[in-house]
Amino acid sequence: MRRAGLFAAALALTVAGPAFAQVVWDEFTDQSEFFTVNFPGKPNVQTTTYKTAKGTSLPAKVYTAKDARGGEYKITVVNYATAQTEEATAITEAGKAIRSRGDVKFDALEHQNNMKSQRISLVLPGTQRLLLGEALLSHDHRLYVLEADTPPKVSPPAQFQASLEVLDAGGNAIRYRNPESDERVDRAGRGPQTR
Repeated sequence: MRRAGLFAAALALTVAGPAFAQVVWDEFTDQSEFFTVNFPGKPNVQTTTYKTAKGTSLPAKVYTAKDARGGEYKITVVNYATAQTEEATAITEAGKAIRSRGDVKFDALEHQNNMKSQRISLVLPGTQRLLLGEALLSHDHRLYVLEADTPPKVSPPAQFQASLEVLDAGGNAIRYRNPESDERVDRAGRGPQTR
């Protein structure tokens, strides 16, 4: 009888194992780079240099994390403060780099919190993995490039791409009245937002 009980417990743990192995998605904030985004666990952070099309070297940080399904999530934050004359092409350049990685399925200008962005989804060659990429340039001269790379038949989780919020110096999420405005509003669209 005792053996049957142990077998049942072992079977339950074996079946439940994948559920326990799931990584919990949580909000990650880097106030020094003025953003918050959902990640599957705490991301690894690497300091690097980003080269623009003109060859300018800019300081950047790359944040990466993986989930239990085999998905890889990355956000690259590039500081354009010393190359403001190149900001006009920053989103276009980032979009071109994403497009070059595979067979594009969706490509459109978008607005995340009424900040202009480029959203691209594609299939990576030879793997059938899906890549969802988005590039957004904030008013504080930072380029945010998000990439969610997931296995075949597993959709990139929207909680990554849609969760990006650009923050002000006080840690408050920034949302503009419209993409052409620098007037801030709250999440419900009421404004102006107090700072």
